[in-house]
Amino acid sequence: MRILITGVAGFIGFHLTKKLLQKGYEITGIDNINDYYSQSLKIHRLTILKSKNFFFKELDINQIKSMNNEFDLVINLAAQAGVRLSEEKKSNYQYSNIDGFKKVIDYCITNSIGKVIYASSSSVYDDSSSQAFSENTTNLKPKSLYGETKLFNENYAEEFKDKIDLLGLRFFSVYGPLGRPDMAYFSFTESIKNQEMITLHNSGSMARDMTFIDDAIDGIINSINFIINPNNEIKNEIFNIGNDSPILTSKLLETLERKLKITAQIQNIEVLNESSYTHANLDKSRKILGYNPSVRFEDGIDDFLEWHKNYE
Repeated sequence: MRILITGVAGFIGFHLTKKLLQKGYEITGIDNINDYYSQSLKIHRLTILKSKNFFFKELDINQIKSMNNEFDLVINLAAQAGVRLSEEKKSNYQYSNIDGFKKVIDYCITNSIGKVIYASSSSVYDDSSSQAFSENTTNLKPKSLYGETKLFNENYAEEFKDKIDLLGLRFFSVYGPLGRPDMAYFSFTESIKNQEMITLHNSGSMARDMTFIDDAIDGIINSINFIINPNNEIKNEIFNIGNDSPILTSKLLETLERKLKITAQIQNIEVLNESSYTHANLDKSRKILGYNPSVRFEDGIDDFLEWHKNYE
């Protein structure tokens, strides 16, 4: 089976490709290696992926039409990530997440690639309800521009569900070794070690359904098995890929302080454009995909800290 993965040098893209290569898949990956965060980390990930079954091309998804069309499945993970871009860079959301996504869908339709898995996000939800977030939720109103672009992807995919099989995955705060330096667990770790000030949003009262990378990859693998099964009727299905166990940001920070044996320096600020919490309802993912996250938060953080110690 030949798979094209966009955003292959990214955190999830790298781990997914590594796992699929171990399983014997033929993987072509594209990535523009942008400077949103450390390019050296992205290049480091790529050096680990050396394999006779892996081909990499440095390419932006907006130029995806230049690729050949010999793929059975496209997995679109390329996007401008994060909810805190500076004002002058916010156009990247439009360029990568909307224009780029349209280009990927057009490429698949033009080249008769009938199956697409794409990354959505827990950011499509708001936190107006105290219940765990369900894929059946209607009238979604994301709090961030990033979340709005991911919701656009889902709605845009809906327009093409009669032409290709589409499967969207709403990822919930994926963390782990070789992760994204802009995410709280990573940036907190570096700030604590370097004795730098940590900016804690809303006094650490926000909670995130933190999902260990191995669990997230299992969810994607199960999604691949689901979408390639000829007995499944797929019409732009959406699945949560989370952990069903939110962690307060204050608890995350306390855990890092305890494990690193260093007290953090903290300053608090109030923010309004981020969700107060995220919490994945996994009923649908468990029932249909057989998705069952198993890594405890404490264990996942241990794995990350062990990697980070060597990464330094």
